[in-house]
Amino acid sequence: MVRDVEQIDLAHFPPPDLAVEVDITSSSLDRFSIYTDLGVLEIWRYDGRSLTIYHLYEGQYKICDQSVALPLLKANDITRFLELRFPKQEMQSAVGENSLVKQFRQWLRSQQAN
Repeated sequence: MVRDVEQIDLAHFPPPDLAVEVDITSSSLDRFSIYTDLGVLEIWRYDGRSLTIYHLYEGQYKICDQSVALPLLKANDITRFLELRFPKQEMQSAVGENSLVKQFRQWLRSQQAN
């Protein structure tokens, strides 16, 4: 994030490798052209039900199942942890934030060991 800068010089402040969009009330798809112009290589888009990973390839975003920025992560893995925090079914209880972070860290360590 760049603060107190009116005009961003991409030579001094390169674009992020990853942008995250949460589309609960409105779609971010119309903003993808802005990310393309900036050269953001990866976008994660969560719509309240599932996460979609997009990679910038030849000037367009293509849906992929695995992150390039964080190669251990696949869209379905991230969605699974989001569902623990915000369950879809009313009968399920939400996992607390601290517990969720602990579970996610343990899962990451197990993935790194493989």
